[in-house]
Amino acid sequence: MPRAAVNDLVEQYQRAFRMLYEEMERFDEAQWVKGISDFQVPAKVAMHIVDCLDYYFCGKPGEQYHWGYRFGGGWWELPEDRLPDQGALLAYTREIEVRTMAELSALDDADLARPLEINDGSGATILGHAIYALRHTMHHHGELAALATYHGHEGGSWF
Repeated sequence: MPRAAVNDLVEQYQRAFRMLYEEMERFDEAQWVKGISDFQVPAKVAMHIVDCLDYYFCGKPGEQYHWGYRFGGGWWELPEDRLPDQGALLAYTREIEVRTMAELSALDDADLARPLEINDGSGATILGHAIYALRHTMHHHGELAALATYHGHEGGSWF
């Protein structure tokens, strides 16, 4: 069974996760919970990215996924003193990376064209869904990069 397309997809996800780790690690403890708006805060953006990746690769429709379950609430619900620290969010990200890589690696190229069973607007096929999840992740990675620059760090890791 051909796997060239799956291998490419897996490699792009591996690179995206490395970029996330590098971006998330740029902030010090104080900067982690300070930003420029209610959402544009490193901890909240990072939490949103990983919670969404968790959802995208959980196999459940959105109405069955418990958003923010990992930390007792969504990014929009938690006060600053209850937001996860970098270590907790990096650990969560590593767990989601392992699950994502296992799920993608179990596919072959023909599987990518199969219809997506969950109708959440992310794609009609497994490939469309995987690309949507990656595109969403990179959109918010850009926000983390901008926040890193705002806090005086170099931003915009690229692998």
